[in-house]
Amino acid sequence: MFDFQRAWDVLVICLPVFGVVGVGKLLQHAGLFNEDRRQFANWLVYRIALPILVFRGVARQRFASFWNPSLVLTPLVAIALVAVLYIVLARLLRYRRGMAAAFVFGTFWANVTYIGFPLSQSAFGDEGLALAAIYNAFVMPGFIALGFLLIGAYGAMPGGSRASRLRHILLNPVIIGAVLGVVFSLLAEGWRADDGVLALPVALAGGVRLVDAFLKLMGEMGLPLALLTIGGSLHLGGVVHHRQALAMVVLAKLVLLPGALYLLFRWWLPGAAPAVRGICVLLTATPNAVASYVISREIGVEEGFVAAMLVVSTALGVITIPVWLYILL
Repeated sequence: MFDFQRAWDVLVICLPVFGVVGVGKLLQHAGLFNEDRRQFANWLVYRIALPILVFRGVARQRFASFWNPSLVLTPLVAIALVAVLYIVLARLLRYRRGMAAAFVFGTFWANVTYIGFPLSQSAFGDEGLALAAIYNAFVMPGFIALGFLLIGAYGAMPGGSRASRLRHILLNPVIIGAVLGVVFSLLAEGWRADDGVLALPVALAGGVRLVDAFLKLMGEMGLPLALLTIGGSLHLGGVVHHRQALAMVVLAKLVLLPGALYLLFRWWLPGAAPAVRGICVLLTATPNAVASYVISREIGVEEGFVAAMLVVSTALGVITIPVWLYILL
């Protein structure tokens, strides 16, 4: 029987996103959120808030918990299969540079943290949230890196030479935040108790809590700022002019990719724990990530198309996510 309460929980998570985007659009329409202000907000999110958010989320996990092959490798295999298919489609459709890159990375760049985490806890409890954190620590940096590699491979990244584009990829603040988080998690293992909680000396514990509270505030400011910049920059012309590409990308993001992953678990790993299978499919089925728009805007890669992709996938995700939850639970 269909769980209407769970469907309502999804609406409660997704609809506020539209509200903040709408506020950004209203501010832009009123002349209060001009281009200069949007650029500063985007810089703040891309350079500071998102890297801190990723670092904090990864650093809080036990290092040993990162190594779960079915949780980490299976989604990456599904992402690679769909990405290859869309690379071929981009070539057949003669998409070039930024459009080709966005067409491919839009199929897998998911909103794991802000939509995936609440859904994971609601559907699978504390175990689901812990599994989602591991997924976030490894798979998310993987598809961010793949997104930047695609941008560089299609020559869409500013900077001219391949070496400079590669340098831009490796020095991406979000990826640096993830790597530093993994390093911190490894270094912190010597201080962890058996239950995974940091057992720090009293002299250090207060300072660590203070720093963590500061990082939490700095990281969490990124989402509303990013959504405001989306609303302020959103032009429906991106939907009108790229309807075919937008439909294909959103179909892949919400249906094809999670469907491929679901089948991989059924055929390749039938013995995988139901919670692992459920978390992987659920997180890949989330809408396109706010981070993809922030990064696209920062480096000048089809921001209008990426913004339209984000809004449309989030709107349709209200319908598709409950269907996936119904299948998984």
